[in-house]
Amino acid sequence: MRWLITAMLLSGLMAQGVQAQAVSQKPFQIPASERKNTAENPSWTAPQKPFRVYANTWYVGPRGLGVFLITAPTGHVLIDGGVPGDAALIEANIRRLGVHLRDIKWILNTHAHYDHAGDIAQLAHDTGAQVIANEADIPLLERGGLDDPNFGDRFPYAPVRVTRAVTDGERLHLGDLVLTAHATPGHTKGNTTWTWVSCEGKRCLHMVDVGSLSAPGFKLIDNAKYPNIVKDFERSFAMVAALPCDMPLAPHPGMVNFWARVARHAQGDAQALVDPEGCRVYAQQARKNFEAELAKQRAEAATTK
Repeated sequence: MRWLITAMLLSGLMAQGVQAQAVSQKPFQIPASERKNTAENPSWTAPQKPFRVYANTWYVGPRGLGVFLITAPTGHVLIDGGVPGDAALIEANIRRLGVHLRDIKWILNTHAHYDHAGDIAQLAHDTGAQVIANEADIPLLERGGLDDPNFGDRFPYAPVRVTRAVTDGERLHLGDLVLTAHATPGHTKGNTTWTWVSCEGKRCLHMVDVGSLSAPGFKLIDNAKYPNIVKDFERSFAMVAALPCDMPLAPHPGMVNFWARVARHAQGDAQALVDPEGCRVYAQQARKNFEAELAKQRAEAATTK
């Protein structure tokens, strides 16, 4: 009789374990606010044929979100993961290039917003790659975008398990491929600009995936969840402007006029994708927009005192 009771107890515990596992594996449900925002930005899910940007750097994302693949004999690196649901498109583009998903060793993140980290969890699962991000963004990634200092819980995504944290100036080595993480906080606390060198023959170019420097609807004055936001933005404008930057890329291609440059390149301008002033120009414009918004918020704060 005792063995029967023991068996029943074990069976019950196992059933609870299976049930708990099923709950933990429940698919991420996209909230209505996020579906609406994505629908209002259709380019974020629009198909885009993958293509070589330069040497070992490839564009593999949807039309409106910069997702880049950097290939190397020792393994490949993917930067960013689009919105929730974009993994299938990104993976299809990677396969079209003849690249095996399991040959991707690292997935890097520029910042922990849903339009760039939204499907990293799925991509990590499908590739087996390590996820690497700035240490200051790891809590937000692991919360799946919840409790964002500026967006609150409006734009969640499947929580991301980060394998390795990086800090400002840290260099990552994958064989001969070297990527450098430049902390450019403000847009998020761990917003990161990634740089590497791509070479065709003897011609090597400084590639820069510029971290976003915008502050759309951000609270810049007395932001209790991000008290250093203004100082962080100011530091980041200077950082991006000073970087060696032969070919600017970006999480949102429009930030650096990417598609206009691609169009000129397709029309026969072999140098159109090269823009050594691109990072500086973007940083200057972003600073101008930021300072205008900051002045507006300071004026509004003064009238309420």
